[in-house]
Amino acid sequence: MKAARILVATLVSVSVAACGTPVVGVPVPVAAPPAPTTSTAVIAVPAAPQTVYVQQPPAYVAPADTAEARTVIAYYDAINRRDFVTAWSLGGSRIAGGGGFAKYADGFATTAWDTVTVTGVRGSTVSVVLSAVQTDGSTRTFSGTYTVSGGVLAGSHMTRTK
Repeated sequence: MKAARILVATLVSVSVAACGTPVVGVPVPVAAPPAPTTSTAVIAVPAAPQTVYVQQPPAYVAPADTAEARTVIAYYDAINRRDFVTAWSLGGSRIAGGGGFAKYADGFATTAWDTVTVTGVRGSTVSVVLSAVQTDGSTRTFSGTYTVSGGVLAGSHMTRTK
């Protein structure tokens, strides 16, 4: 029972820490210890450990803490949370290229999560490198800029690099 409490406490600590401080990573296999068994009639044989896959949250890196950089980070945070309404209101509607909200949200169907690195901020222009991990495990990489105006994305110029 003590081992189970330690495991739960550890998992809660890890999940709480992950919520507060995003880290770079890929899904990591974690071996869960077997549940302790006790019996007075037979000898207890521990069960084989189970493998649990824990997806690490995306990372956001900003060299300068500016309102413009925070807007771009908030946009990708909303996408990673699958909160497309918020992403749309943060400027997705302006950079979607037509087709409306449903087409915009459907465009992320094969994206598992995004990692965005802000490489520079010059006025209202935010330069980024974006790694979009796909649901099939592949990664698409982009670089470019976002223009931020009034706290929302007003334009983008992104190029796929890989």
